[in-house]
Parts: sequence; C-alpha cells; structure tokens
Amino acid sequence: MSHITQKLDALLGGIVSTMCFAALVLSTMGILSRYVLSSFTLDWTGEVVIFLVIWAVLLSLPRVERRNAHVRVDFLLNKMGGTGQRMAILVSSALGLALSGFLIWSGWEVVIEALRWDERTPSTLRVPLWIYYAALSTAFALNAIFTLERLVAVLRGADAAAPLDLAD
Repeated sequence: MSHITQKLDALLGGIVSTMCFAALVLSTMGILSRYVLSSFTLDWTGEVVIFLVIWAVLLSLPRVERRNAHVRVDFLLNKMGGTGQRMAILVSSALGLALSGFLIWSGWEVVIEALRWDERTPSTLRVPLWIYYAALSTAFALNAIFTLERLVAVLRGADAAAPLDLAD
C-alpha cells in the first residue's frame, strides 16, 4: 500500500501546485482585465480562483495527514508512554476515519443535490457547482486512505508519534 500511497501523494502534490499556480495566473488576469483593460472584463476569474483554491487547500489535507504534520496538542501525548501514545493514535485514527466517512457521505449528498437542481455559478462560464462541492468528498476520501495507511503502520509497530517514512 505504501508504494501506491507514495505515488498518490506525489500526484496530489503536483495537482495542488498546478492549481495554486493557475489561481495566481487567473488572479493576475482578473486584476489586469479590471484595471488595465477595462473594456475587456473577465467576470469569471474570481469564481474560478475560488474553485482552485478550495480544491488545492482540501487536497493538501491528506498530504498533511500522511506526514503527521497537522496541528495537535502534544502536551498529553508526550507525557504518555509508548503504549499510551500508540493507543491515542489508534483512537484518533479511528475517529479520523469516522469523520472522513461522515464528510464523504455528507459532501456527496450536496453534490447530488447540486446535480439534481443543475446549480451553476452566476458568471458567463456558468460552471456547475457540483465541481466545487465535490472537493470535500474527494479530499476526505483521500484523507481516509492516508489515515488508514498510518493506522496500519502503527498496528505493525511503527512509532506512533513519528511521521511516516516517506522514502519507501
């Protein structure tokens, strides 16, 4: 599983980088069209930038999970022994999987409603909103994969508090 998740992690990194670059380019285009080329206004750049940034941020979450780099309170975890840390990581991973499952399901429900109602953005592009809404379910499905990877590693005896060895 580690080889597959390593490739998935690298792919996500490339996608997130591309989305951030595209958001920067589109923001610049929007500013130039608004203030320099006022007769050539692009009414859709702002909404596409929002789509790109939301997707990029949400797709970054699984990568943070894989690196065990998320913000957490280490005070109690550091006070625990190895077994306590292991149990805490197992419980938090199980809760993380449950939360991921809930967000996948609820995000998908919103996507279905957006498809049913054919919701679209108000700009000239009329982008379907299900694309925007699908970011939540997609990101947390990927997060569940990486959380499961950590859970398996801890069950196999990996140091509970350490980041996964990403070199394998």
